[in-house]
Amino acid sequence: MLNKIGWKKMAIWLSLLVIVLYPVFFHSNSYIMHIFILFFCWAVLASSWNLLFGYAGIWSLAQVGVFVIGAYSSGMMAKFTGISPLICIPLAAILTALIVTLFVGLPSLRLKGIYICVFSLMFADALPSVLTQTRKWTGGGRGFHDIPPLWNNISRVHYYYVGFAIFLISLFIIYKIVNSSTGKAFIALRDSRDFALSLGINEYKERLKVFALSSFFAGLAGAFYGHYLGHISPSSLGISPFLLAIAMMEMGGLGRFPGAVIGAVVLVFGSELLRLTGMSRLTILGAAVVLIMLFMPKGLMQIVDIIDNIKLRKNAIIK
Repeated sequence: MLNKIGWKKMAIWLSLLVIVLYPVFFHSNSYIMHIFILFFCWAVLASSWNLLFGYAGIWSLAQVGVFVIGAYSSGMMAKFTGISPLICIPLAAILTALIVTLFVGLPSLRLKGIYICVFSLMFADALPSVLTQTRKWTGGGRGFHDIPPLWNNISRVHYYYVGFAIFLISLFIIYKIVNSSTGKAFIALRDSRDFALSLGINEYKERLKVFALSSFFAGLAGAFYGHYLGHISPSSLGISPFLLAIAMMEMGGLGRFPGAVIGAVVLVFGSELLRLTGMSRLTILGAAVVLIMLFMPKGLMQIVDIIDNIKLRKNAIIK
């Protein structure tokens, strides 16, 4: 039965079943549900960045800033206009995609490699100053508070399932993208630009497309994150969230699906498991990231490849 279904599909379905049923049996443990909700947000952010960085090979470092733009956009729309947050979240994701495509995607069409890194990092570094200068609306350095909840009297269980739905839908769409002609175009431009252009792939269109798509999902995750916590501040643009998101991609496997999700599982839940170790937690997590990068250059997805190779050899011996 397992051979017919496939061990990877079985693992995915079992994982989804655990996530769906967890609040049913452990609804009293709201703290673990909180960690799950944070995982949903981080997994979508890391996966959106992997779409841009891993699949398209565009070295943009602005994705955490994109996440924060989504949170501020949705929070401000809901608070100042009275529109339902359930409507504001997708609107904020669309607005975020437009902003990032216009201010990062278009200028980067003339840049390559390290120059995109520098330009996108400047964009992200400028955001705290913009938020401070617009303190009348954004709250400045103190942050934007009293972001409306998704609806009145919402419980953490509700946030859990809404976050899970966003996580599931986002990953499904990203999976479809990377396995479509669009995803193949991203990979072709990354691996052999001249050959891709000779095949008629429009680099201008594809690069704008990947900026828009990755920004949409990062903005979507950020918007939900802002409404869940009820506040957002420029501290979210610090070095720790930035390094954490990069580590998720690297640990899972760049340009592999669902590598970023696996990286998010390890770092989000691993960080909580190691909380009792105090300051040693960061040392242990950092050492784990370094060891994985040294011995598994393709990330934890390399384990999947090893298991697949073992099964292929066994099947070959049987035949």
